[in-house]
Amino acid sequence: MKFKYLFAMILVLVCVGFASAETFTPDHGNFAYREVEIFEINDINFTVPTDYEVTFENSTEMHFKNSGDKLEISVVENGTVKKVKENKTKNITSGKTMLGLVDGYLVDKNGTYTFSYEDNDKLVVIKSENMPLMIGVMEKDY
Repeated sequence: MKFKYLFAMILVLVCVGFASAETFTPDHGNFAYREVEIFEINDINFTVPTDYEVTFENSTEMHFKNSGDKLEISVVENGTVKKVKENKTKNITSGKTMLGLVDGYLVDKNGTYTFSYEDNDKLVVIKSENMPLMIGVMEKDY
């Protein structure tokens, strides 16, 4: 009888754990020891800290905000990586680079970064003034 009671309690706890598995705290990476949530945009997952609130959302794009810090992510089926020629007078630089473990194309326009890369035949574009946030969003901590 005790075995059945113990088994039922473990089963209930496991079910509760699975039901609340959206939010978690990574123990490594850019968001180590910060509570984060996984958002799926057009079948690609992104890890965003829970203190960022969603300000815009549709099937291919989401915008987040935390105080004055903004983050925009879009995932489209067909698109081209944003490339610009270096323009010192407008303080714009660009180049092929690697952020975290992702190869892509980075544009820096007066401290606002736009990073474009391909993932599963889709174009992903992330825009923010916070470079560590951009890198953490793409990390596979989950």
